[in-house]
Amino acid sequence: MSQSDMPQLPKTRKRLVIIGAGMAGSKLAHAVATEHGEAYQVTLIGEEAHVGYNRIMLSSLLAQEISEKEMSLVDLEAMTQSGASIIAADPVVDISLLQKRLSLQSGKQIEFDKLVFATGARASKLPISGVESTNVTQFRDLSDVEFMSKISAKSEVCVIGAGLLGLEAAVGMAKRGHQVSVVHRADYILNRQLDKDSARLLQNNLEKIGIRFHLGSAPTEFVSTNSDVNEKVEGVKLASGKWIETDLVVLATGIKPEVELAKAAGLTVNKAICVNQVMRTSHQDVYALGECSEFEQVTFGLVAPIWQQFDVLVDHLTQKQSQFKIEPVATKLKVSGVNLFSAGEVNNNASSECITYRDSAHNQYRKLVIKEGVLVGVILYGNVADASWYFQLIQNKTKVSKILDQLVFGEAYCHALVQGA
Repeated sequence: MSQSDMPQLPKTRKRLVIIGAGMAGSKLAHAVATEHGEAYQVTLIGEEAHVGYNRIMLSSLLAQEISEKEMSLVDLEAMTQSGASIIAADPVVDISLLQKRLSLQSGKQIEFDKLVFATGARASKLPISGVESTNVTQFRDLSDVEFMSKISAKSEVCVIGAGLLGLEAAVGMAKRGHQVSVVHRADYILNRQLDKDSARLLQNNLEKIGIRFHLGSAPTEFVSTNSDVNEKVEGVKLASGKWIETDLVVLATGIKPEVELAKAAGLTVNKAICVNQVMRTSHQDVYALGECSEFEQVTFGLVAPIWQQFDVLVDHLTQKQSQFKIEPVATKLKVSGVNLFSAGEVNNNASSECITYRDSAHNQYRKLVIKEGVLVGVILYGNVADASWYFQLIQNKTKVSKILDQLVFGEAYCHALVQGA
């Protein structure tokens, strides 16, 4: 019998287990199960009851602009029809890399050939008195939104942190009719994405919807008049001596990668789980992506680089060649109806120069940071139509010296100038 006449045996599928059913984990599970189900039997495990939703839309849900049904990120039915197993509300509690076996909280054990950590991150907790009180929460998942939605109408809310998440929480609660105060350690809001001028414009806009700001100070204590440390916080005491009455405290002071399982399993962990250019950890068959991963001593909190990691890992699992590399990151968002875009080095120094443009009548602001004839940073406030063009110039390290005088007016103006030359 020739080799071509021999019966073809079914191809053995590898068992791919993904720990973490957030955005990165569920998107990976969906892609592999629906597009590469012939090669992998996929199991997705999450500690939350809700699986595969878009966390970016939590602020819109909090502001009551969308329903929970509109938050789906992946098609869970398509995943299960493709043979994937989805386990919710049953977190992994132990991992044996030697035996390639996981133990779940329920006692169930699952074996794997390939394992992916997509465990994300948790909100950082301030090391101050009262942080464990029953009305102190974070803003990270659906259960947090449910908790925040249950407080009495027109309550006093204190948000700690004026980064992206903090402002989204503040705006969402203000739109629900609550009185919101925001406390921020830096002397201007969104200090990682904006400069002082654009931050002030945004703050003015947010103050118009009733949000109050306490900048340049940090909380020193969450105070309750009850002696029980777990009782409800009644006020926030600041380092400046100021006192803010509150019915709810929302922590938005940064994130901490979730690495305890990986560390206990014996993987190499620094700030997060260390990975190489194909997202492989210190174990040959174990990978990590998203907020729990660290590449070249850099961790990740924004979606853009995490989707790049996702693409690289899918390629690697399906024997295609691509590698992850750190690239400039852009932040595009809308806060209380105001469009914002930020990318690259937004604060100029002695080695760079900046060009600014302000249109007070239309509430617009632009700042470009130039270094050695190359655009290295941009802030757009109000009108972000040229965001992609500016970001491409940054990524490509394009020399802009010849159009420096016109650069701040955008792509169409510069293109017309070059065409007419």
